[in-house]
Amino acid sequence: MPRHYDPDSMPPIEDTKDSVFPIYLPLQVFDNDEFDCRTPEEWMSLGLEPGSSDRKPVPGKALLPTDDVLGHDDPKSQELIYKWIDVGVLDYDKETDLYLVHKTDEKGLVRDEEGRPIINGGRTPEGRAPLLPCQYWVPRVCLQFLAEDPQVFAERVACADSLRKRTQGLLMYHLYVDCMPTEGLDTINEKSLQRVKRLAVQTPKMKDEKSMLDQISTLEKEVKLDYKHTMNMISFDRVVASKPEMFSFVTLPDKEQKEAPEKGRGHSEAVCFLVFDRIRGLL
Repeated sequence: MPRHYDPDSMPPIEDTKDSVFPIYLPLQVFDNDEFDCRTPEEWMSLGLEPGSSDRKPVPGKALLPTDDVLGHDDPKSQELIYKWIDVGVLDYDKETDLYLVHKTDEKGLVRDEEGRPIINGGRTPEGRAPLLPCQYWVPRVCLQFLAEDPQVFAERVACADSLRKRTQGLLMYHLYVDCMPTEGLDTINEKSLQRVKRLAVQTPKMKDEKSMLDQISTLEKEVKLDYKHTMNMISFDRVVASKPEMFSFVTLPDKEQKEAPEKGRGHSEAVCFLVFDRIRGLL
């Protein structure tokens, strides 16, 4: 659960084995519903008994705060303790992709404030009443139905958490590279740049493309900037690879294997072609 954090109390890199920075991306964004053996509608239909139109709560466990007052007021508070708690699943919202859960009482029952069983998700002809303190809307990755395989659900949560950490590491990587200075770096060879520009505008599709000719100077600046950015990426990759423990919170992008060209090019010219092709594809 992403929490509020104090930037002044962050531990130094040497004192942590995990990410130096707190997790701020919601876990449900990285959830993979292919782990699910039923659709949301099928899960909710488990609360229906043969011959009855009243849908009862579906048993499950949800990751919820133990303090219901603070849990609703500030769910990201550092003071909150989250645990897997027995719940009854009352309803599903297709628009938000969230499930409404209700904490069970001491007897393991789902009851409203007056001690009456809750059926049909608490909906009445007048609509649904405001949430009780013990009720929460939760994503699927934070809800395990008792009718599903717990090992599969644990793998689902682990995969989502692993993908979230990798994504945050990639975001950190690109942020660092974008913030690296470009002053004083070697610029692209002017002869190579002019050759690439000439070949690019002489292609059949670009010969008569007025917008390309009007923006050629802007594209040249973009190519030069991307060239310096690529040089920074190469330098940063080398540093991160040489000190993996220090940069454990940074994820290096996967390297794409490219076939060698039939005719060789200089390094600066090859980079220039790649950058120009990428920019040209955006027009």
